Amino acid sequence: MRLKVFEFDVSNSVLINTETQIQHHLTRTEAQVLELLANHPNQVMSKGQLSCAGSQQAVMSESAVAKAVFTLRKYFGEPYIDLIETLPKKGYRLNISTPSSEWHQQLARRKKHIILTSSIILLSLMTLITAMHQYIWFKTAESPVRESRVVTLNNHQQIELIWLQSPKKSSQQVSNMEQKIITAFNLCPIVKWRDVYLALSNDMQVLNISMEGYSNNGELLVRNIKTSDFTLRPNFISPTWLQGVSLCD
Repeated sequence: MRLKVFEFDVSNSVLINTETQIQHHLTRTEAQVLELLANHPNQVMSKGQLSCAGSQQAVMSESAVAKAVFTLRKYFGEPYIDLIETLPKKGYRLNISTPSSEWHQQLARRKKHIILTSSIILLSLMTLITAMHQYIWFKTAESPVRESRVVTLNNHQQIELIWLQSPKKSSQQVSNMEQKIITAFNLCPIVKWRDVYLALSNDMQVLNISMEGYSNNGELLVRNIKTSDFTLRPNFISPTWLQGVSLCD
């Protein structure tokens, strides 16, 4: 599905920028919202309609719709932020055609307001910190790393699994997810990754995986993946999902 310079792979929930070849793996909520907007281009879709994702009953909250739109705009980037237009008290519209000049004026006013508000807040904070500096004890920030361990793979390569600060999770849940990731890496002839960072979202519905490593010429490589599961007992990592994302690359 073509959206200006973006290609939306509906079956795999992947958004591809054809100019930069950057891929974004969408959560189920993000994919459902974008698919419904794309199936009704240049039409206003209310949050209620988007929350139903084409069904008769809501499958997500309206706040989840708003969060999905925010993330999709971030993936589109500043040059294409006008792809999804917000119509106050009405909903959202996917603009395949050029938006109206009135919308551009509203966007410019909104940006100006955000910059002005941010500047005032920053100035107020700086003033407050300066005035209260003698009464404040600054503590060293806690490390975002909650726990980590080094794993030796079958090919004798070592990777470090690092859990970042996340909501409370059971040790069994952690062990299951780690074992599935290790099993997937063991199927790779060569693993370019050295550090694997894992973190769960606050609602315990999204697992974020960030991998860092180095190419043969020493260039830093980074890859971010996320998978979602909205069931009561989420199983984020399935064989089908692993086959689709291929942790080897």
